[in-house]
Amino acid sequence: MTRFLSIPLLLATCALCFVAGYKLGKESQPPAPIVAERIAEQAPIRQLTDASAQPPIAPPAPKDEPVQNPFAVRAKEPLQTFFDKNERTLVAQILEVKADSLKIRRQADGAELELPVAMLSAEDQAFAAYLWEHAPKKSNSPAPSRSMEDKIWDELFK
Repeated sequence: MTRFLSIPLLLATCALCFVAGYKLGKESQPPAPIVAERIAEQAPIRQLTDASAQPPIAPPAPKDEPVQNPFAVRAKEPLQTFFDKNERTLVAQILEVKADSLKIRRQADGAELELPVAMLSAEDQAFAAYLWEHAPKKSNSPAPSRSMEDKIWDELFK
């Protein structure tokens, strides 16, 4: 007997839940035109209403302000983030620029190191080349420099 009463009771409960969910869902949604306007505002693609309408042309850059090289902007920063070929990072201050290396002060512990340019990522190698080209040149002849291999060995076995 309880089985016969439980089936209609279950169906009635399901029907009430369906009606309640439908009414609550209908009350919480804004009218359709507002939803369409919101979607149009957030859409990344501009909708054209007229087939002959042309997209606006960006105004030319003012001639007073020269376009700066991104390396020049980066060179003004006191701390640089370098990436090696394996995408590891090193945050340091550049102390001296040489043709094949950079003398840096590592931010983590303040240690001064010679960083071979060959170890850096392609973008950082280009940045180092930019720094070398724009570095002030010394007029006096430098002392004979040791090879990069000697410098690395000295650094490893301090």
